[in-house]
Amino acid sequence: MPYSIYMLPEGLMTVTGTNGGNGLDGQNQGSGVHLSPTSTTPGATITLNSNAWQEIEINDNDTSFGDNDGGQRLVNSETVETSPGVFETFNVNTRVEAEYSIVVEDPGGVQYTLAAFNFSTGSPSYGTVEGLAFIGPQGGFPPIGVPLTVVSNQEGPNFDEATYATPICFAQGTLIATPDGDVAVEELAVGGLVSTVEHGAEPIRWIGRKTFPARGAFAPVEFAPGAIGNTRRLRVSRQHRLLLTGWRAELLFGEEAVWVPAAYFLDRPGVRVAEGGEVTYFHVLLDGHRTLLAEGVEAESLHPGDIALCGMGASAEAELFAMFPELERLRTRTMSRPAVRAIEAQVALAN
Repeated sequence: MPYSIYMLPEGLMTVTGTNGGNGLDGQNQGSGVHLSPTSTTPGATITLNSNAWQEIEINDNDTSFGDNDGGQRLVNSETVETSPGVFETFNVNTRVEAEYSIVVEDPGGVQYTLAAFNFSTGSPSYGTVEGLAFIGPQGGFPPIGVPLTVVSNQEGPNFDEATYATPICFAQGTLIATPDGDVAVEELAVGGLVSTVEHGAEPIRWIGRKTFPARGAFAPVEFAPGAIGNTRRLRVSRQHRLLLTGWRAELLFGEEAVWVPAAYFLDRPGVRVAEGGEVTYFHVLLDGHRTLLAEGVEAESLHPGDIALCGMGASAEAELFAMFPELERLRTRTMSRPAVRAIEAQVALAN
């Protein structure tokens, strides 16, 4: 079965403080031990310099993307920045693996699990790693430009493909408010107008779409009618942020409103993960991070800084910014409202 994994090429990150090896490469081992702390030295530091995640489409005979699996093969030829400014092309049907996994920790103590992405063409094949893919958490990807310290490694990972990090988007059929009334997201068009809370009618600059198996991390979060004030069933990806307003936001965060990822609402009545079949997600990009009305609920448009999360790849991303250079300037701006972390959301959404 085909599936996609989003990885960040090694050329878009900085790796320092390894105990042997060469960056992510283990060279004579494929366990990632050269990145882990020892009794006398701390773990290596990995800094992600970009969020230009690259979508890699894979054919497989099962749903696990892991180590030592000869059935994991490229659907397309892939060109990857394996070191800064150096690109390598891997042919269709090249074997790919999650060579090892590591746990890293940011300065705030938040931990992330990363899988070493290996195009198995080196000698030995397990000695080279060309990038990293990411497993959860539901709040999103690790921060960009922040040193992440390796705290442990694991040989032979075997993660289900549905547990790898996913894009932020609306599901097909979602009604979006426009000056001419509600319109299904799949019927919106570039140049058309949508209604925003901040600035009224604004033009759509870009729309992206992608179909996934509705399983695991790819399955949408579904809100039954009325669960959060929605007029109809609302389905969004797990990381899509919705606006929390009212006294809870003011009391807990000192803000009139804050962004909360959809997955954080799962303990509330009428909210569930809708697994089964396929789901088509849509990304709606405006001139900046805006608040839209989706089925009557205040939900975010795609933040310019999150464009790479759509998995379009570095070349397509560069083409988009060439068409709309003003978006390049906007991508570094903060979100329209503060975003809360998982533990904060649990408190805010508690009954």
